[in-house]
Amino acid sequence: MKDFAADNLAAPWQGLQARLLRLEHLPIEPARIAQAAVTLILRAEQSEAQALIIKRAEHPHDPWSGHLALPGGRADDIDEDLLATAARETLEEIGLNLHAGGQFLGRLPKLSPKNPRLPQLEITPFVALAPAAFKLQFSAEVADAFWISLPQLKQEGMSSRHTWTVDGVERAWPAYPSSRGPIWGITGRILNDFLNLFE
Repeated sequence: MKDFAADNLAAPWQGLQARLLRLEHLPIEPARIAQAAVTLILRAEQSEAQALIIKRAEHPHDPWSGHLALPGGRADDIDEDLLATAARETLEEIGLNLHAGGQFLGRLPKLSPKNPRLPQLEITPFVALAPAAFKLQFSAEVADAFWISLPQLKQEGMSSRHTWTVDGVERAWPAYPSSRGPIWGITGRILNDFLNLFE
């Protein structure tokens, strides 16, 4: 697996790869736990570091229906490992081939949903740079996508809230603010892990 020296990366990504967990072969272990992989896709637009956020399509059988999220999904038998899962799901959901001009930099710690009502998955987040030129093409699972400023997210922190009524009781969760609504839950936790490394 090709690795890239951190000092060969253009600003604002210099030093980032050294702070991420290294890319390595992460086997798919269905007998142990259901697994999934997502990708935090980065770009620099007019020297501003940005991340791609998708809005999942509304679907009655999707526990994350309508959420702001990262492209990704469950591991499949055809995937060589979890990195292959992340690349395949990104291509299927938004038409972005990260092996054609893109660049995987590393990964973030694995995590799982805290809500016992959600499917119990082990999720591996990968971090990648977008190709220099690309066109997004959404699958039926994705309603929209947008780029968000990483310095702005880091500055504002989880200063917003997502409210949701559970069993007749309104509850609130901390969230990152965005023009499309709060980014919370698993995606908020992934962003938090990443922004702790982002300088």
